[in-house]
Amino acid sequence: MKTIDVRHLACPGPVIEVRRLLESGERELAVHVADELARSNVTRFATSRGATVRSEPHPEGGFVVEVAAGEGSDRPPESGDQGLECALPGESPAAGPRRPLVVQVTSDRMGAGDDELGRLLLRSFLKTQLELEERPDTVLFYNAGVTLCCEGSTLLDDLRRLEEAGVEIVACGTCLNFFGLAPRLAVGRATDMLEIATRLAEAARVVRP
Repeated sequence: MKTIDVRHLACPGPVIEVRRLLESGERELAVHVADELARSNVTRFATSRGATVRSEPHPEGGFVVEVAAGEGSDRPPESGDQGLECALPGESPAAGPRRPLVVQVTSDRMGAGDDELGRLLLRSFLKTQLELEERPDTVLFYNAGVTLCCEGSTLLDDLRRLEEAGVEIVACGTCLNFFGLAPRLAVGRATDMLEIATRLAEAARVVRP
């Protein structure tokens, strides 16, 4: 049995690591997770792949989730992976046709405090979108966020990979003009406030890192 410690990984990291190992052919895993939410997410994901799961508290804190792969555990089920949304246990998806998932980026950093840390966190957040089974449909950039789509941004390669994966990258044209960056837009396309407002109003969920 392969033992892994994923207590240092923020959601959805534990589920992504379990998925990676199952898809690489591992049959038995002992996964040390940090808390009840991570335990629930890993359990839900593994059982959705046909694996047998049991868990118990770990003496050093958190839980150990033991995963025994079943038939088909190394490939995604037709209905898609479960457990990658970092939702609270017990939440249920809304019924009806799927509506768009929109990420809005309004700054060149994530959170408040240390600016360098904030930039690292935002880059990590955007890179993680590629790992999710349910990727956003659109990433909207406005205010200082538009700088990330322009020449000189360290995120251009990450944004291009998102675009290649089918995620639409859209930047506020007014914001580009305000910062004098319209000629330097390097990924995605410019738009106006009507489209931004419409995308946000029509979205099933809006995520703001």
